[in-house]
Amino acid sequence: MAIPHELVTELQAAGYYPQLAGTMIVESLFGETITSHFVHIDTHVDLDSIHRHVTAFAITPTRLLIAHVDDDPAPRPLGQPPRAMTSSEAIELTDISTVLIGRTFEKPAEFQPGQAPVEVSLTLGWGSTTRIDTFPETCADPQCDADHGYGGSLLSEDLTLRVSAQAEGPEAVARAQSFALELRRSAFRASHGGT
Repeated sequence: MAIPHELVTELQAAGYYPQLAGTMIVESLFGETITSHFVHIDTHVDLDSIHRHVTAFAITPTRLLIAHVDDDPAPRPLGQPPRAMTSSEAIELTDISTVLIGRTFEKPAEFQPGQAPVEVSLTLGWGSTTRIDTFPETCADPQCDADHGYGGSLLSEDLTLRVSAQAEGPEAVARAQSFALELRRSAFRASHGGT
């Protein structure tokens, strides 16, 4: 099964090993069609190196497919070609428990329906990764030095993505928002029997 031409074009435009990410998506399709997709390229700069990675998201009628290609962090001998690491995951839409969409708007007092955000963040949870945030409990008495134990939160946060107009451009923000809304709709339909 082939992936849509538009997805191929976006992987090529990202410019970071498009064949690897595309192949991982194709290997995960199992005959399903892609109904929506999003490609995110990210670059991190350290003092002595540049690290790139690309993540391709694809929604099928039953699953969310994620293909990730990253620079191999292991040092390479001088003159040796770079290596890339890949990972892919297929999540049943019915398993997605959280589709949190965050948006940042400029001039919120002047907001009009349909106004484009300047940033979109997408946090997904499907129970693969759980984060525990803990903190020491205290009481209102400033002189108290008793141990009040710990409090905390258990958070399902398997993946977080942030797209900014300043960094990636307004078109990327619009595509990210459209994809996030389609993923939310698809997860809702899957968990409610396709309604």
